[in-house]
Amino acid sequence: MAHPNCSAASTVVETAVGTMLTVECALGLTGNGVALWTFFYRLKVWKPYAVYLLNLVVADLLLVTCLPLLAVFYLKGKTWELGHASCQVLLFLLAFSRGVGVAFLMMVALDRYLRVVHPRLRVNLLSLRAAWGISSLIWLLMIALTPQNLLTHKALQNSTKCPSFYPIGDMEASATWQEVLFFFQLLLPFGLIFFCNTRLIRTLQERLRESDKQPRLRRARALVATVLLLFALCFLPSILARALALILWEFDSCSVQQAITQASDIAGSLTCLHSALSPAIYCFSNQAFTHSYRKVLRSLRVWRKAAEPASSNHRDSYS
Repeated sequence: MAHPNCSAASTVVETAVGTMLTVECALGLTGNGVALWTFFYRLKVWKPYAVYLLNLVVADLLLVTCLPLLAVFYLKGKTWELGHASCQVLLFLLAFSRGVGVAFLMMVALDRYLRVVHPRLRVNLLSLRAAWGISSLIWLLMIALTPQNLLTHKALQNSTKCPSFYPIGDMEASATWQEVLFFFQLLLPFGLIFFCNTRLIRTLQERLRESDKQPRLRRARALVATVLLLFALCFLPSILARALALILWEFDSCSVQQAITQASDIAGSLTCLHSALSPAIYCFSNQAFTHSYRKVLRSLRVWRKAAEPASSNHRDSYS
């Protein structure tokens, strides 16, 4: 069905999305930068879940480095001025880093579930070398699963347009495969994380009566619950918006197209939010991260208190 030629632009939505991406970039760089420093200088005991978390940090930092360009794109009214090739590379990196981040969120939840609910399984004796091997396979698998047509998409006649990696209305074979991958990479991990969380909570309710194990088990429960909440907040809106777009796109209405586009833009920006909220997972995984973030917050408070008298004295000199 041919759609009417109407504009789906919304300055308010585009400005809000661009601002949100800017904030996510700032928080993501700070939080993941501190986490990366903690991994290399403060973490004393390495276990497989720490390897998965480190890979999650790297994936989040890769995503965060893409956000400034994406934020400028929205703040300039979805106008792309850097050429078609850079647009395609950016969209590929966004989809790739998002997929890798989701995969390692799933691995963290699965590791905690197996160690608490099934502590006698041999898989819990996994060596660090094996964990690194699994992590490498995940990176390679995500490269293969990330839609390659993001890099080979033909340039549009209008070079200032950068097509979204959610190709609404395009039902070619490559786009259909892209849709399948989109839901597969989000729904399967969410289902697995939800299963791990429910089973873990049920198991911990029985074991928390042992006072000597309470702190460790409570941290495990908080970690998996945080992963579930983070996934639901950041990715469920995108799943719902994408499903809604597929259902309603055939409606021959400008208002429907505008609503679909704006909902997809907002939901898409939320998928990047997990890079800024991941530090909550690190804090529940090891106390070394909690100490690092507290140290950063204390330093910020000291810097702020030191800056306030100077600014007040500067104002008094002109009063």
